[in-house]
Amino acid sequence: MKEWKRSHRKVRHHITNKCDGGTSEQSNLFVFDENKERAFHFLFGNKSFEEVAELLLRCCKMKRR
Repeated sequence: MKEWKRSHRKVRHHITNKCDGGTSEQSNLFVFDENKERAFHFLFGNKSFEEVAELLLRCCKMKRR
């Protein structure tokens, strides 16, 4: 398995997107490694954490897990 390379740069990721009314307050921010944050957006676009969780749960249910 390929090892994940960390950028060692931290970026802020909004838990509730700004376009959905999320703020830049500390309670709405999550700190990610820059490469992981890019991967999140590559995989899930601008979906919120809640939307991603719902999507993954639906996939598991479709596979009857």
